[in-house]
Amino acid sequence: SSALESLKERGDVSPLVAEELRTTVEAIKTKIKRQKKLDQEIEQLARGCKSYENFLKTPGVGPVTAAMLCVLLCDPSIFANGRQFAAYIGLAPRSRGSGGKNYVIGIPSKFNCDCESRAVFVECAQAIARCKNKSPWVEGILRRKPKKVALIAIANKLARQVWAMANKGESFKQMEILTA
Repeated sequence: SSALESLKERGDVSPLVAEELRTTVEAIKTKIKRQKKLDQEIEQLARGCKSYENFLKTPGVGPVTAAMLCVLLCDPSIFANGRQFAAYIGLAPRSRGSGGKNYVIGIPSKFNCDCESRAVFVECAQAIARCKNKSPWVEGILRRKPKKVALIAIANKLARQVWAMANKGESFKQMEILTA
C-alpha cells in the first residue's frame, strides 16, 4: 500500500491502475481473513473427535488435515486394515479375488479413488521428506527411489499408520514407523 502511494506520487502509475490494485489487495486480505476464520471453525469442530489430538501429533499433519482424518476415519472399522484404507485413498494397489486367488489390479486412477485425500496425504509425505530428523526408513526410500515414487510410499505408510492409530486409539509416539 505504501509502495503504491510512492509510485502514485511520482506519477509512475495511473489513478485507475492504483485503484484497481488497491481493490485487489483488499479482496485478498478479506479472503485471507475468511480462510483463517474457516480454519478456526474446522479446528473447533474437529476437537470433538476422539482421535483429533492423536492425529495432530503425527508428522506432517496439521489442524485441517487432522480434521479431514477425523471425517475419513470416524469409524475405522469400515476398513479391514490399513492397506484397505490406503487403497481407498489411492495410495496402494487394489486387489480382487476369490477361491484363494488374488489379483493385484494396480493403484487406482484418479476416477476410482478419493483424489483430495490422496493429495493431502502426499502433501504430508512431502513435509515428512523435508523434515530434518527423518527415520532411517524415510531416508532410505528417498535415497533409493525417484522422489515421486518415494513420496507415494511415505504417504502409503502414513495412511496405514493413521488408520492403525484411529483403530487402536493410540497416539503417534507409541507407533514409531516414520520417526527416528
